[in-house]
Amino acid sequence: MKKYIPLLVVACFFVLYLGPIWQRPLYIPDETRYAEVPREMIASGDSIVPRLNGLPYFEKPVLGYWMNAAAMMVFGEVPGAVRVMGALCTLLSALLIWLLCRRAGVEKAGRVAAVVFLLSGLVFAVGTYGVLDAHLSFFVMLTMTAFYYAYTEKNLWKQAGYLAVAGAGVGLAFLVKGLLGFVLPAAAIVPFLLWQRDWKRLFTLPWIPLIAALAVLAPWAIAVHRAEPDFWHQFIGVEHFQRFTSGQGANDDRSQPFWYFLPVLLGGLMPWTLFAPAIWFGYRGKARELFRTPLLRYSVCMAAVWFVLFSVSSGKLATYLLPCFPACAILIAAGLVRYAETGKNYREADWVIKSLFRILLPALIVLFALQTFNLFAPGRIPQNFLLYWRGENFFLPVIAVMVLLLWLRMAQEMKSAGLKFICFGVGIGFAAFAYPVTIPPHLVRHIAPVDFIVRSAAKAAEPGLLVMADDRMTVATSWALRSEEIGVYRKKGELAYGLDRPEGRGRFYPPERLKELVEEGVRPILVVTGSDKRVREMPSVPGRSVYSSGGVYLVHYRPRGEKMP
Repeated sequence: MKKYIPLLVVACFFVLYLGPIWQRPLYIPDETRYAEVPREMIASGDSIVPRLNGLPYFEKPVLGYWMNAAAMMVFGEVPGAVRVMGALCTLLSALLIWLLCRRAGVEKAGRVAAVVFLLSGLVFAVGTYGVLDAHLSFFVMLTMTAFYYAYTEKNLWKQAGYLAVAGAGVGLAFLVKGLLGFVLPAAAIVPFLLWQRDWKRLFTLPWIPLIAALAVLAPWAIAVHRAEPDFWHQFIGVEHFQRFTSGQGANDDRSQPFWYFLPVLLGGLMPWTLFAPAIWFGYRGKARELFRTPLLRYSVCMAAVWFVLFSVSSGKLATYLLPCFPACAILIAAGLVRYAETGKNYREADWVIKSLFRILLPALIVLFALQTFNLFAPGRIPQNFLLYWRGENFFLPVIAVMVLLLWLRMAQEMKSAGLKFICFGVGIGFAAFAYPVTIPPHLVRHIAPVDFIVRSAAKAAEPGLLVMADDRMTVATSWALRSEEIGVYRKKGELAYGLDRPEGRGRFYPPERLKELVEEGVRPILVVTGSDKRVREMPSVPGRSVYSSGGVYLVHYRPRGEKMP
C-alpha cells in the first residue's frame, strides 16, 4: 500500500487543479481575452496573426493562444477549456521541480517542494485562472531544469541533448510571452556559473540552446512578419521596451512602485510564509554548508535575480512574479526538511498551526452570526458589511472552513513533523478545492457577466442591431455573442492599436457619435457597459431599455417609431 501513496498524492493534485476549473464562468477582462483570441483563430482559420474582436492584437506571441485553441477543439468553447492548459502547465512545473531536486540528490526535498509549490496561494490562483503566466513559467522551468541536467552531465552527447531541450524551452517561452523567454534563463544562469567559479562555461554552453531556440521560434516569427510586417515593431518596441521603462504599453498603464512585488511574494507564498520561523530554524547553523550545494545556489539565482529584474521593470502585474515560485518552493522545502530532521518538539510549526486555527475559528463564528442574523432580520445590517447578500448560500463556505479547521486541529495533535505537514497540506488543499463555491454570487455577477450579456442581448435581438461595448466589456461581449464585429464605445482601451489601423475604421463610437445615431433613430442599438455613470451619460429617449446585473448594464435603443414590448 505504501508504494501507491505517491500516486494517490499525484491524483489528488490532478483533482485539485483540474476539478474546479469547469464550474466557474469566465472572469473579465483576462479570461475572456484568452478565450476570444483562440476562438477567432479557430473561426477564421488564421493561426498566424492574433486578432481580438476581429482586429490585430499584438500584445503577445501565439503559442498560448494555440494551446487554448487546441483545448477548445477538444472540450468545446467552455470556461474549462480556457483554463485547462494553465492547470496542466502548473502540474508539469511541479514535476520539473521534483526532477530537478532528484537530479541534485535531494529527492525528499523535491517531493516537499512540489507540494509547497502546488499549495502556494498565487500558484494555485494563476494555475486555475485563464491567463498565460503558468504557460510561461512552465517553459522557463523546463529550460532551467534541462540546463541543470546538462551542467551536471559528464557525457557530452547527453549534455548536448539536455542543452537542446533547454533551448527548445527558451523558444517555446518566447512564443508565449516574448523576450522573457531569453532574458530570465540568462539572468539566472550567468550569476550561477560565476558563483560556481565556472565562468569559462559561459563561452561553451549557450550555443546549442541558442540554435535550438531559434529553430523553434523561427517558423512562426517569419510567417507573422510576412503576414503583418508591423508585428515586431509593435510587439518588441511598444509591448516590451516601452512597458519595461515606463509601465505603459499600447493599451494600458501597469506602472507600479519598486517594492510592489514584495507583498505579492509574501502573500503569494501563503500559507508557507507563516512557517518562516521553522524554515529559519532549519537553515540556522547550516546555511553556509547548505548553500555550497549547486541546487540551492541555482535556486537563489532564479528567485533573487528574477525578483529584482521584475521589480526594476516599471510595468508590473502580480502574475508576472510566478516564474520565481518554483525556486522559492525549493528553498522553502530545503528549510522545512532540515527543520523536520532536527528531531525537536516542532514548537515553531505548532505555533503557526495554532495561530491560524485561533484566527479562523472566531472569523467563522462572526461570519456565521452576521449572516444568520441577516437571514432572520433582513435590512438590520447594511449589505456592504456582509460578505454574502441576502438570499445567497453561505452554508457551503462555512462547511469548507469547518473542514479546514478540523484538519488544522489534527495537525496540532500529530507528533511527527511529517504527519503535521501532511494534515496541514490536506486542509489547505481542501480549502483550495472548495473555493469556487465560496465566492459570493453578487461578486461573480460583477466579474463574470457573459451569461447575463447573452440573456439580455437575446431580448434585444432584431435585424440590423448595432452592438457596441465600452473598453472593459468589449471582449466579454465579443465572446458572449461569438462576434468579431462589436463596436468599441467611448474609450479604445486594449483595442487601440487595431482601431487605429485601416481594419478598425468605423468601429469606434465616442459618446457624440452614439448620440447622433440615437437621434437618427434608424437602426436598433445595444450598448454594453460596466459603469452606471456611463449609462447616465447616454441619451435618454423614449424606447430606451436598460438591463442590469452586478454592475453590468445593457442599454437598448429601439428605432424611432418602434413600440416597446
